[in-house]
Amino acid sequence: MNNSVFDGSYKLHPKDFFFKVLSGSAQGILIAVLPSAVLKYILMPLIGSGVQWAIDLNAILVLFSSFLPILVGIGVAMQFKMRALDVGVMAIAVGASSGSIKWAVADSGFVNPITGIATKTQSTVYMMQGAGDVINAMIVSAIAVLVIWLVAKYLNGFGAVAIILSPLLIGGGVGLLGFYLAPYVGTITAAIGDVVRLFTDLQPLPMSMLIAIAFAFLIMTPVSTVGTALAITLAGIGAGAAGVGVVASTVILLINSVKVNKTGTSVAIFLGAMKGMMPSVFKKPVIFLSMFVTAALSAIPVALFNVQGTPTSAGFGWIGMVSPIQSMLVKGSESVFVNHVIGLIPALITWFIVPVAVGFVVDYVATKILHLYSPEDLQQEIN
Repeated sequence: MNNSVFDGSYKLHPKDFFFKVLSGSAQGILIAVLPSAVLKYILMPLIGSGVQWAIDLNAILVLFSSFLPILVGIGVAMQFKMRALDVGVMAIAVGASSGSIKWAVADSGFVNPITGIATKTQSTVYMMQGAGDVINAMIVSAIAVLVIWLVAKYLNGFGAVAIILSPLLIGGGVGLLGFYLAPYVGTITAAIGDVVRLFTDLQPLPMSMLIAIAFAFLIMTPVSTVGTALAITLAGIGAGAAGVGVVASTVILLINSVKVNKTGTSVAIFLGAMKGMMPSVFKKPVIFLSMFVTAALSAIPVALFNVQGTPTSAGFGWIGMVSPIQSMLVKGSESVFVNHVIGLIPALITWFIVPVAVGFVVDYVATKILHLYSPEDLQQEIN
């Protein structure tokens, strides 16, 4: 049918399917969110001074986030090595149904310049705003993959009329289904976010510890920490704790990596390639214990200093210094949940001094006293 491995002979295994959807979604989310999250702080002084190219570039980078569902669809499609037509269909279905593109039907009209007769019509107005619902984008991507696979397997991919029927039936049909699912998915994810915020407000210290541990684990799995934070609109202290959790895993990896790996691997970890170490960590899962203890203890200053963040900063940690800078400089610009910023000293204590100090102590106890693992267990190159 085509040169893609995703054709009628492709065998879809549940585990492979699940991880490819997660990996593709993570790639799309990072492409959409990372450029703006990293550069906005660099551009901020220029924007404040009215430098036009900086204003225009920032507007373009912010617009990236509205393409998030489309990029998730493309990322998932590429994981399955789909042909160009199916990649486009995935982008259509996911992009149109996940909330970043909104539309409304409005009455409008025009006057014929020759006859002077006014004609009333109805037009649809489209607007791009925000990143949409990340969870819905992932669900719609999964449904689209299944439908494309079934069509390829049993209908020969629509054969010669695929260029017509695939966008119409798969793109339009799955997109419509995703559009109808979106309100229900949004209600569930919003409820989860509300519960997290409620418990964080009531019990900031234990909740900060739990959230930090959760994100210390998520950063070492195919699940996107950024996507998770966006999905449940994790903000406030919860976002600060999530960022510290990511930092905790980074610290443990770096302490061991610099002893056994090439410099490039350690630099890659510092710059954000923690997930590349998944094979080594899951071969020796006791390493998670050091990450969790470091995350829990590092979350204490988050509650103490009331360190806050936004959904787009929560899953980054040291990556681009997004989480630390967010907690220091931005007040209410991204999310109504951010109403407090911290100074340089509390930021240094929260994001660097405590995680690094705790990480060294915890790792020393785990490797030298308890002999739970050794740096050689994390000997690996990140490609």
